Amino acid sequence: MKQILLIFASLLITQMGHGQKLPLLKVSNDHSYIVTASDDPFFWLGDTAWEMIHRLDREEVDRYLTDRANKGFTLIQTVILAELDGLNTPNAYGEKPLVNNDPTQLNDKYFQHVDYVLKKAGKLGLYIGLLPTWGDKFNKKWGTGPEIFNPENAKIYGKLLAQRYLRHNNVIWILGGDRALENETHYAVIRAMAQGIREVDKQHLITYHPVGAKRATDFLKEDPWLDLDMFQSGHS
Repeated sequence: MKQILLIFASLLITQMGHGQKLPLLKVSNDHSYIVTASDDPFFWLGDTAWEMIHRLDREEVDRYLTDRANKGFTLIQTVILAELDGLNTPNAYGEKPLVNNDPTQLNDKYFQHVDYVLKKAGKLGLYIGLLPTWGDKFNKKWGTGPEIFNPENAKIYGKLLAQRYLRHNNVIWILGGDRALENETHYAVIRAMAQGIREVDKQHLITYHPVGAKRATDFLKEDPWLDLDMFQSGHS
């Protein structure tokens, strides 16, 4: 079964072709599968590169993404506001993502590197499962933090990201970042961020990355913006 899935993924990448604009993805009419805009099946064979945007320079990004594309991966999961002190430790070019850790003020020089990652991935036939933030920025149960989000700035941040990446077909939005929603503020932050994205972007899929041994629908079953359920089995 594993071999069949890997072959299937390779066929999909060959069909899409490196250098061609990738099609948008959507949920199938029977709500059971991910398909392209023309209803061709899409197989999510993903790799997690959580710190790629935060830690790698462009030469390293090129080498990593090319390697993953050549191995038949179809999607890479990564984070804008990364887990490992992603707010206060600069990226490979000395840039932090936000001005004064304010989610309503994006540092354009940092986001030019995000732009590069998305464009390079698209040229190689790769989708990006893009997390706007890791979970410690709204629920610092563990990790570095700090918590910077409230419902008001989360909505603005979501809208800013949606405006910037609306024309990138190879994006799937993944909210959350390895966190449970444990109180009303957590729910309000995530729902506001989703609302900010959806007010601008009605075409890209959105899901939620929960804590281990949980599903997105354990927290957000009735939310209309949740296109895909996501399950984290945990770490062994």
